[in-house]
This record gives sequence, structure tokens and C-alpha cells, in this order.
Amino acid sequence: MYPRNQRHGVWSEARLEAPKDQRLNLGRFAQPTSCTFKRSIWLSTGVFAAVLTLGSVSHAQPKQPSAAAKDTARTLLLDCRDKFGKKDFEGALKSCQGAHSIMGVPTTGLDLAKVQQAMGLLVEARETSLEAVRFENAVNNPAFAQAQGEASKIAQDLEKRIPSLVLSVSGLPAGSTARVVVDKDEVPDAALSLPFRVNPGEHTIIATAKDGNEVKKIVTLVEGQTLPVELAMDQADTEPAKPSAVRSIPVWAWIAGGVGVVGAVGGIYFGVQFGDTKERVDRDCPNNECNDTYTKEEATALQSQWNKDLALTVVASSIGAIGIGAAIFGIATAPKPTESATRITPWIGRGTTGVVLSGSF
Repeated sequence: MYPRNQRHGVWSEARLEAPKDQRLNLGRFAQPTSCTFKRSIWLSTGVFAAVLTLGSVSHAQPKQPSAAAKDTARTLLLDCRDKFGKKDFEGALKSCQGAHSIMGVPTTGLDLAKVQQAMGLLVEARETSLEAVRFENAVNNPAFAQAQGEASKIAQDLEKRIPSLVLSVSGLPAGSTARVVVDKDEVPDAALSLPFRVNPGEHTIIATAKDGNEVKKIVTLVEGQTLPVELAMDQADTEPAKPSAVRSIPVWAWIAGGVGVVGAVGGIYFGVQFGDTKERVDRDCPNNECNDTYTKEEATALQSQWNKDLALTVVASSIGAIGIGAAIFGIATAPKPTESATRITPWIGRGTTGVVLSGSF
């Protein structure tokens, strides 16, 4: 039989014949009863559960935007809806993005998804809709719940409408890879030959090998289309070079053009000289009669200057016009690079003579 330790309220393992001081010392090593042990477990479990609950509540309710931020978001959202109704999609997109960046709730996300959908940004619209659906409506806000329902319908509809590219790269050495970029998005190697989702419209695809060899293709997709695109690296440099668009201008055309430019410059120079002479004659010799300040020799010299300047102006201008006109004709009628001028080759044989007319058109 074991005595009861009044200090700890448990049974002591000290025997009856043990000294009193030993019984008191041994009492502190006593083991708790099953009832005390169960109470300790329940207490620890309750504290742990309370900590978890407080942590989950804190996580479910992130920091709310300030009153000024909420008012700004509300104004932007109303502006987005107004511009969307007026089909000003660019302006609506900017306002909706601003409102959603502040609030990040299903209602702002729904409006943003609608604008993106109207602009043909189907990939972005579906992602925005899915974000709204995944939003944790911890407070059971009915407006949020309604927006999430509409966003879910938009996401399901867009799933069928978004087109895809199925890309493949060929002509590479064994064990080699190429960097494939669709517009600005790089496609991972593991995603090649799998549907790569893009928006409807035109897209530029570029594949670049490690040696710098590059293949570029431009494709256009419509809603719901799946388009296979092969990028053949072994054909990157096999395309024939386009012939130069510069014509083969004959030498005589260049010469004529040079003479024409000189003549035109001369015509301008002599024209100015003739203008000065004409002004002098009109002032000093009206009606072909010079005033008393001119001697007979001076009047004759003035008349000769008039005739010379006029003649040089006419001749130089004519040469300039003819030369420039001939150069233009030579350039316009010059054969293209892909054309060969017709050739006439004389030949003489035993008992016969003739010519060969050859060329390509």
C-alpha cells in the first residue's frame, strides 16, 4: 500500500517504512494520474487549434485598401463601364486595369475580362476570369458571388474560342535545339509539338539555332483554329536571293544627264545676265532709243550684249532640257536585272552568211 502525497495530489512510490524526509523528497518524482494527463492533452490541443484559427482568419482577410484607394477604384470602374459602352475599348481597358490593380476583387475582374474579350484578347480575358472565379469569397459577398458566376461562364466560353499553334522544328543536327519565340513569348522545348494558345490574328514565329541560323514565319489564326507550323531550319538559307531592283542604266544616259545638268545651270546663269541687260535697256533705251548719256558705240555694245545673253540663255536651256530628257528616257527604258538585252550576232560560213538574233524577255 502506498501513501498519498498531499502536496502533488498523486500517489507516491515511497514505502511506509521509509523515513519522512525521504518520502517528501521522493514525492516530486511521482507520475500523474490518467485524469490529469488527459486534461493536459485537451488544453494543448485547444491552444493549437486557436492558433491555427487565428492564422487562417488573418490569411483570409488581407489588408483592405484605404478609403482613398477604394474611391479611386470606384471612379475608374465607372469610367471603364462608360467608355466600354461607347466602344472606346483602349480607354476602358486602361481604366479597368487601374481599378482591378487596386481592388483585385471579382467585380473589377469581371469588367476587365469583358473589355479584354471585346478587344480580341481572349487569352488574357480567360485568365482574368479564372482569377475572379478562384477568389476566396470568405465574407459571402453576394456581388462577388454573382460576378464569379458570370466570370465562370466567360471562361468556359473562351476555352473553345482561343486558337492554338502546334509548333515543330526540323532540320537540326542530332541533339541540337532551337530557340522558338512567338511574338514576344519564348516557347519552352517541352511545349513544342503541344498546343500553344494565342489570340486570334497575326503572329510572328522565329526559330533560332545555336549557330545563328534563323527561320521566320508569319501566320494568321481565327477563333477556335489549331494550326500546325513547321520550322525547317535546313531551308533557312536555301531561298534564292531576290534580284536587285536597280536597272542597268546605259552609259550614254549618264553622259546625257551630265550634259543636261550643265546646260540647265548655264541657262540659269545666262538668264540672270539677260535679265540685268533687259532691265538696263528698259531703263535707258525705251522704244529702242537710248538717251543722251549713251554714245553710238555704247548703244551698239548694249544691243550686242542683249543679243548675246538672250542667245546663250536659249541655247543653254535647250541643251539642258534635251540632255535631261535623254537621261530620263535612258533610265526608263533600261532593261531590268532579270532581262537580257537583245543581241545581233553576225556569222559567216562556207557559202552562207547571216545574222543570229538572240535574247531573253
